[in-house]
Amino acid sequence: MLDGIKEFFSAMPYIAWSIVSLLVALLVISQMWDKVKWWWHNTWYSFPLIGKIASLSKDTNKDSINSSWFKAEKTLCRDYKKFIQIQDKNDYDEKVSYITKAGDNGRKPTPALIWPLTFVLVIVEALGFSYVLAGYTIPGASENLQGMGALGIALLISVILVAFTHFSGHEIFVYGQVKQARQEWIEGGRIGKTHTKKMPLAQPQSGDDDQPGYVQLMNRVGSNANLKISFLTAIIVIVIAIGATYVRGQVLEKLLQQDTVGQTTNSSTKDALDMSAKDIVLPDADANANANATKKAVDDKNKNDEHGGWGTFIVLAFIFVFLQILGVIFGFKWGFAGQNSAAAYKAIGGGRYTSYADVRAHYKEIADMAQSKLENLQQKIMDRNGGSGTDGMHLKGSFHQFMQEENEREADDSQHSNRLADRVKAVALASKSQPATAFTAVSVESLKAPSLVGLEGIMGKIDSMGDDKEAIKIYIKSLSDDIKAQVMQALKAKKEEAAKRASAADSELDDLLS
Repeated sequence: MLDGIKEFFSAMPYIAWSIVSLLVALLVISQMWDKVKWWWHNTWYSFPLIGKIASLSKDTNKDSINSSWFKAEKTLCRDYKKFIQIQDKNDYDEKVSYITKAGDNGRKPTPALIWPLTFVLVIVEALGFSYVLAGYTIPGASENLQGMGALGIALLISVILVAFTHFSGHEIFVYGQVKQARQEWIEGGRIGKTHTKKMPLAQPQSGDDDQPGYVQLMNRVGSNANLKISFLTAIIVIVIAIGATYVRGQVLEKLLQQDTVGQTTNSSTKDALDMSAKDIVLPDADANANANATKKAVDDKNKNDEHGGWGTFIVLAFIFVFLQILGVIFGFKWGFAGQNSAAAYKAIGGGRYTSYADVRAHYKEIADMAQSKLENLQQKIMDRNGGSGTDGMHLKGSFHQFMQEENEREADDSQHSNRLADRVKAVALASKSQPATAFTAVSVESLKAPSLVGLEGIMGKIDSMGDDKEAIKIYIKSLSDDIKAQVMQALKAKKEEAAKRASAADSELDDLLS
C-alpha cells in the first residue's frame, strides 16, 4: 500500500497534493464552521446584483398577517433570527444548571482534531497488521490479493478498537462520577435514596434543588454504572497484542528457516563447484570442519536476527497497547456524563460563552448586523416604490420590533399548547373515572354546576375549556357568589401575572438587543 501511495504522488503530484490541501481546508472549515457560516450569510446578503438583498428588494408584497411589514423584511429578519438560539437568561441558566448538577461543568466534547489523529493511528496500526497477516489471510491467493485482504481485516480490527477504547474511556468517567456520588451518600449515613427521579433537560432544573448534590447528579447521570465495556476492551486488546506478537514470531522463524536453507545450499553448491573446477578434493575432516564453520556462522546470524526480531515485536506490542490506552484517555478526558449534557452544551453555544453577558454581547452583534441589512433592504424597497411602485409607505420596522412580535407570538403559542395539554389531561382523567361512551360535544347544561371541589379544581376546569369564552362565562355564573368572587380574583391575578411575565420578557429582550 505504501508503494502504491508513493507511485500515486510521483505520477500525479499536483492532483495528490490538491487532494491533501482540500482535506486540510475541509478540516479547518469544520473547526470554524460557525464563523464561516456567519461570514458567508452576511456576504451573500450584501452581494451586488445577485445577493439576497438585491433579490428581496424586488418583492414589494406586504405580509398577509401584519400589513405594516413587507414579506421581504420578515424574510430577512427570520434568516438572522436563526443565529439566535437563546433568547432569555432563564433559558441559559437552566442549561447551565443541568450541566453543573450532572457534574459536567468545564467538560467539552471530543475535539474534531482528535478524530484525524485517531484515524492516522488507525492507518499505522492497519499497515503493521497487514504486513503480519499478509501470508495467512487467504492461503493460495496471489500476493496482491493477500495484501488487500490483510489490509481490510487490519482496518476492520483497528476501527473496532477505536470505538471500543473511546466508549471505554467514557464508561470509566461515568463510573467514577457515580461511584463518587455513592460514596458521598454512604458517608452521609445512607439517608434517603440515591436518586429520586429522572431530570431531563426539558423539565425545570429547580425540581430537585432540595436534594443533596449526589442525588442531583444521579438524577441526570443514572445510579447504576459498570465497567463491562472496559473489561471487554481490555480482553480484546490483550488477545490481539499477544496474537499479533505470536504471528510476527512465526513469520520471523519462517524467514530465518528459509534464509538458513538458502545460505547452506548456496554455500555447499559454491564449494562443490569450486572443488570440481580445480579438481581438488578435501579430506573428510576438513570438509566437515568447513561445513560446521559455515553452519555456526549461519546459526549465529539467525540467533542475532531472532533476538532482535523478538525484541522489536515486544516493543511493537507495547506501542500497540499504549495506542489503545491513548484512545481510552481520549474517551475519558472528553465527553459528558449527563444524559442531556451534550444537548445543553450545544444549546448554550458549545463553550463559546462563559456567562450570560457574553451571550448578550454576541446577540447584540447579530442584532446590529441584522438591523444594518434590514435598513439597506428598506432603502432599496422605498427606492423601487419611488421609481415604479404605488405605495409611498415609509418603512420604519426594526429587527428589535420583529423580535418583540416573535416573542409575543411564541408566548401565545406556548400558552395555547399548555392549555391544550391540560385539556387533554382533564379528558383523560374523566375517561378513567367514567364508563367509556361515545364522544359528544360538551353541552352548556353540563357547565352550570361545579363538579370539582376547591378553587384549584375550578381553575383547572376553566383552563381545560381553552378559548371557549361563552362556556367559561356560563360556568362561572353558575357558581355561588363567594366562590365566583374568588374565581374572578384568581383570573385577575392570573392575567396580571401573564402581563408581568410578558413585560419582563420584553424588557429583557430590549436590554439584549439595545
